[in-house]
Amino acid sequence: MSDVSLPQHAWPDGDTVVVQGPGLRAVVLPRRGGKIVSLRDDDGREWLAQPESPVGPPARPGDGFLAAEMAGWDECAPTIVACEVDDLTLPDHGSLWTAKGRAVGRTVTLVDDTLGFRFERSIEPSGRGLRFDYRVTTPTRTIPFLWAAHPQFAAPPGTIVRVPAHVTTAVDVLDPALPERPWDGATASIDDLDEGECRKVYVHPETPVFAASLSRRDATLSMRWSAACPYLGVWMERGLYRSGPVVAIEPSTSYFDALDVALAAGRTPTVSPEKPLAWTIWLEPDADRA
Repeated sequence: MSDVSLPQHAWPDGDTVVVQGPGLRAVVLPRRGGKIVSLRDDDGREWLAQPESPVGPPARPGDGFLAAEMAGWDECAPTIVACEVDDLTLPDHGSLWTAKGRAVGRTVTLVDDTLGFRFERSIEPSGRGLRFDYRVTTPTRTIPFLWAAHPQFAAPPGTIVRVPAHVTTAVDVLDPALPERPWDGATASIDDLDEGECRKVYVHPETPVFAASLSRRDATLSMRWSAACPYLGVWMERGLYRSGPVVAIEPSTSYFDALDVALAAGRTPTVSPEKPLAWTIWLEPDADRA
């Protein structure tokens, strides 16, 4: 089946890593920051938003994220929002999405030249879908570290984000006052946004959460992750940066989008030569109706 109703543009040919799991297939471009450019289930359903304009060469350090493809799944580290930490400037959406990765088998390795960490992600078949295993190391010193997944999922009308029942409160992190709002149908639904609007919320930081799902009218994609990522951000956008609406379910090591903010709040881990950081995400599609 196909969900495509808008013009789509192919990713350029080049080195790819393809991982076929039970029920879900991932396609990765290592040289584009390890970007996952396709997550397609056995029914042919593409879960990731695809480029709406011709795709240019890979981004380079210093490029703005909004000028890139605005599609696929990127890894954001060591920050999402550009900031300064220890007199070092950390770029928009981090350094990994502009890094030229190296693939060995199903493992992509990326290196950050600012804080000096090594980032590895392996994708393996697992259960009814795929397992993503992450590991971050640093060779010489202890560093603060923020990571968030950045999958831009296609979100046709009727798409909602489901979270466990114990989640009751969200924080609007686009509002400088950081107001709290109930986690309800309006917060969770792409249909609650008008054309040209966006939303970014986090589950309240005092409420650890380790699962969420993207529920569309025709199917559901379930995500689970390990305890190293107790925070969850959700980005929704409808016609602001893309024609087609998207939802990003963003498990994270930190709260919230800027490493300097997370450091000041005491809500980000550190990585040292003696203490690497590792975590896992599991993805499983469910063809039953949401």
